Amino acid sequence: MLAAALAVCSSAALASTPKSEPMPEDLRELSKKGIDAIYAVDIPGAKKYFQEALAKYPDNPYPNFGMAMATWATLEYLEDESDPVLAKAYAEQTDHAVDIAQAWVKKHPGDANAYLCMGGIYGLRARLAVQQHRWLKAYFDGKKAIASTRRSLKIDPGLYDAYLGLGMYEYYTGTLPGVVKLLASILVRGDAVKGLEYLNICREKGYFNALGAKLLLIEIYTQTGSKYANPDLALKWSRELREQFPSHPQMHFVEIVSLFEDGKYGECRKEALDYLKAVNDGKPNYRKRYLPRVLTAIGTTYLVEKKYDEAADYFARAAATLKDDPAAHPARWGVWAIVRLGNVYDLKGARDKAVGFYKEARSYKDEWGFSDSISDYLKKPFLEADLPGSLPPP
Repeated sequence: MLAAALAVCSSAALASTPKSEPMPEDLRELSKKGIDAIYAVDIPGAKKYFQEALAKYPDNPYPNFGMAMATWATLEYLEDESDPVLAKAYAEQTDHAVDIAQAWVKKHPGDANAYLCMGGIYGLRARLAVQQHRWLKAYFDGKKAIASTRRSLKIDPGLYDAYLGLGMYEYYTGTLPGVVKLLASILVRGDAVKGLEYLNICREKGYFNALGAKLLLIEIYTQTGSKYANPDLALKWSRELREQFPSHPQMHFVEIVSLFEDGKYGECRKEALDYLKAVNDGKPNYRKRYLPRVLTAIGTTYLVEKKYDEAADYFARAAATLKDDPAAHPARWGVWAIVRLGNVYDLKGARDKAVGFYKEARSYKDEWGFSDSISDYLKKPFLEADLPGSLPPP
């Protein structure tokens, strides 16, 4: 009955489609420059473009969305999802951006880009919830995102950027576990294959979101154990991105993950060691905050090669970064390195020591969804059969 009611409401809402209203060209260009700056991790540059757009178009949702995106990018790219103050600021900015968008579309019901923007706001928030394993939050924000995105395509079928949101929703509701899958089966059934098709449409034809779609596809194609994994293609694309962004630590690490998932552990370690040198040498954009990430990556390459002493050394160095600045919020890769130390000692037959590391990792507030993995390791030891596993944390 609920599904039928939602279908009736949806049909009524889409029955009358207004004439499409174009986006002002200068706003379109400023927004594109701002989004490109975010992918280049040029956060000051992104803010500059979106602030300029905000001064010209204070009531349009795009500049407000852009400012929220800049905060999200700082949290995602610079702070490795490990700053609750930024997460709170991002939530507040997205709430404000949604209010602006809703007020705008009441006056401009034919602005397909405004609906796309509103879908993007909810979509980014859903993506953050997915990364934090907050499945209910991810599901309901995703529902709001998809409604706005479908509306944008109804108004303008050539708005290919909308396929990013549609693809994310179809893919994740088709593959995510637990309560999300239950809700999806009641309200809508996600189709992962269709999701991949949509993401590729956006990658090929999108204006704002082509790069975002490509990065997301690489992430999907490097998911350990997934039937949709395609590490060969992910590696090809990640190398293309390295050529496009040669001084970009995020693209560098995307290649490192792709090499690992493609089974090229020696090459993966070589690139990770180059990355570590860039951080230690103070190369622009390679921040000290990235140390636990790259140290854990190096340790994991030794782990899969069963060189447990070398692996333990790098995991210990990654975990030690948690003590560098007591005022800083713990980095998720640093906490995950403690879990990996437990894995090493399980493999070495030192179960008591392994359990000690798992309990130490569990003592940190779980803002990243590590609890399930840690609980599993406390119940039974990590075994060689569990290798190679995933390079990034779950």
